[in-house]
Order: sequence, then C-alpha cells, then structure tokens
Amino acid sequence: MRRFLRVLPLLLLALACAKTTLNPSVRLDFVGSNRFTSSTRTLSLTPADTLASKIYAETGDTSTLRELKITLTSLATRTPVIYPVTGYKPVADPPLTYLDSLLPKGTKDLAFINLLSSRTTSGSDLWEYSATDSKGSTASRAYRLTLRRPDSVTAVVHSYRLFMSPVPYTAPRAAAPPLTPAQNRALAYVGLRPGLLLPHFSVASKGAKVPNPNQKLVDLVCIVTGADIRLASTASPKLVVANDFRNATLLRATTLGLTGFPNLTTTVTVRNAFSGGALYSAAGGTFAGDTLVTAPLVKGDVIAFKTKDNKYGALFVADLVRTPTATITCQVVVEK
Repeated sequence: MRRFLRVLPLLLLALACAKTTLNPSVRLDFVGSNRFTSSTRTLSLTPADTLASKIYAETGDTSTLRELKITLTSLATRTPVIYPVTGYKPVADPPLTYLDSLLPKGTKDLAFINLLSSRTTSGSDLWEYSATDSKGSTASRAYRLTLRRPDSVTAVVHSYRLFMSPVPYTAPRAAAPPLTPAQNRALAYVGLRPGLLLPHFSVASKGAKVPNPNQKLVDLVCIVTGADIRLASTASPKLVVANDFRNATLLRATTLGLTGFPNLTTTVTVRNAFSGGALYSAAGGTFAGDTLVTAPLVKGDVIAFKTKDNKYGALFVADLVRTPTATITCQVVVEK
C-alpha cells in the first residue's frame, strides 16, 4: 500500500500563473460548471455519489498563499443508526479535516479540483474550503449537501454504493517512488459502516510524531500490485500503517455471487455470509499467509466482513474497469 505514512506531495496542487491585483486580501471562489458542485443542494437518492468541486484562490501584491484547507462537518452522524420509535436526537460527527496542505513558498494563486464521495445516511454535510495567506488573512467558501433516504427508518441493514480507485502497494521497509497527483486523489480508503470514502491525501501522515486521526476511520484499503487489484484490512501486517490505527476488520471469501448477494437483507443472512465464508490465504507471493488481504478482485465477487465493533456486512464487486483509470464499483450492505 502507498503509505498511510506519506506526506502530501506538492504535485497534488495545480498551480496557476502568478497574477497581479490591486486588492491585497486573499480571494477564494468556486469555479461553476455542470461538472462541478459549487452550491448547496439536495442530492439524489443514490448514496455515496462521487462529486467534484473546483476552487480558485489568489492573493494581492504584498502576500502569498500559505495554506489550503478543506473541512467536512456532518449532521447527523454519517454512521447508520437504528432509530427509536420516539425521542431521537441527531448526533453530529466531529469535524473531519479532509485536506490541510501547506503550499510552496511564493505561491500567488492556485486552482484545485477536489473529488469527494457524498454521505450514505440521511443528513447534511457542510464542506468548507479556506485559503490563508502569508499575513494570516483567510478567505472561505462553503456549501451544504443533504441526503434524504426514505428507507432510513425501515431498512434493517444499511446499503450503499462505492466507486473506488486503488493506490499502488508498497511493502513495509521498501522504497516507494512519489505518488502521482491522480494517485494522491484516489478514493481508496473506506470506512465500512458509514460508507466514508477518503482519498490518499486525507489519510497521509503529518509527520512521525503527528498522527493523522483520519487513519482510524478506515477499515479497508484498495490496492494494486501489477495487474491485480485487491482489498486489504488495515490490520494486515503487509500494510504500512501506524499500529495505533490498525482496525481489526476481518475478511471472508464467499460463493454468493450476483444471485446470492441480493438476499443479504437481514442481520441473520449477513452474519451467515461471514460465518459460511472461507479465509483468504494466498498460496505464495507477496500476500502469502495473510488472511486480511483478498485475492485479486473479479467482477461478481462477494466479500463478507466483520468490523472492529462487531458489525457484519458484505461487499459485492459490481464492476471493475481497468482503463483509462482503474475503478471498482461496489455495492455494500452492513449492519446498523
């Protein structure tokens, strides 16, 4: 896996040409188009839609840009809940720092495209973008994305769809070349219960003594080795992650396939899928003996799992596209 413990490369940011302006303050604006999300909206009924926003920031003659930050604040919690008959009070998740990047010295302006996956439970997400200059002035823009699911109360298990892209695998203690901008933005890190999908730069370490709290939100990582794409639990000893953030997510191979997966609609059927599954264990090679890394993914696979908090679920590989960019479409069910 490309390391959890990797600093965000500067290549992540697409820097525009320097400009001169008479206004000394920092400016930040969304770039509006049909492709980019730039304003508050209610989403379709499809959870975990992949969206994109583009921002442009600039400063005046007497300062330079110092920092770009993106923060996600959710109400109610992104984690699915079993609603009581009466008296439910929404609970907010702690704010999540999606991106916090110091910019190259002398940066006068920049353009940045942010890829994100929307929430999977009913509620609202506030996405706030801010740019700070060398004088400490900050400009911010924000929008709110709201999802209303008609099955929030009635569904016994939580369900959603994911679009993942893998990051290259690097073995522990092996030298790793820098990630490309596309790899750094890859939505490869999954929190299974909320369906939280994070890019590499969101989980990158801020330094050996400054752990990134986003790492503990991740259960699975989508990795690529040669032509093979796999899913790996963060508890796998083959991954380079901080020991404090190894979530003990267990994996099982099943034979359910396309015909069996739609029947996973209750806690009993979901748990039976896990208990009836087989341990993963590669016969040889990089992942030999590791039960926490899947076999190379194939369209139609159904992978059962058990999270660290003893919630059971299953993931169906609905599609796998390798070109021009590797993308895995998955349908997920998980206990509330």
